[in-house]
Amino acid sequence: MNYGNLAYKLPEQYTPPVRKRRNIQKNRVIADKRKREQMRYKVKNFRRIAAITVMALSAGFMISEFVTVNETGQEIASLQKELNTIESATSQMIFDMEQSVDLAEIERQATTRLGMQRPEKYQTIYVNVKQDDYIESTADEVEGLGNGMMSMLKKLGGNIVQFFSIK
Repeated sequence: MNYGNLAYKLPEQYTPPVRKRRNIQKNRVIADKRKREQMRYKVKNFRRIAAITVMALSAGFMISEFVTVNETGQEIASLQKELNTIESATSQMIFDMEQSVDLAEIERQATTRLGMQRPEKYQTIYVNVKQDDYIESTADEVEGLGNGMMSMLKKLGGNIVQFFSIK
């Protein structure tokens, strides 16, 4: 009887790992390359996310500014419309007020109630007009030599007409 070898038999698919120094170093180099590639990939992703975030914030800011400008424009248009309405109402009220003034009625009240009378031709009337402490000058009076010459000629012409006019 032949019993053969009494050692335990391993399954056929199992192969023991072969460990050599060269394989360990290659595995380390490969692992380092993988880690570097993973880090590069993570950095690229971080940069992409940061760029997208910055662009999204910029777009949001631009949109909010556009909305603000648009709302301000609408408010200006609304106020302009309100101003036009008020100006037209004011001009209508001024017109109505001017139409309601009856000069004949005012003269009648002045002569009857207040005892006033019209001045005669020989009477001199003095009117005290309050004078301001400042001078108002317009652009025609201020600007250029040509305007100065024109104003001088107008004054001269006015003086000549006044001199020869019948009083």
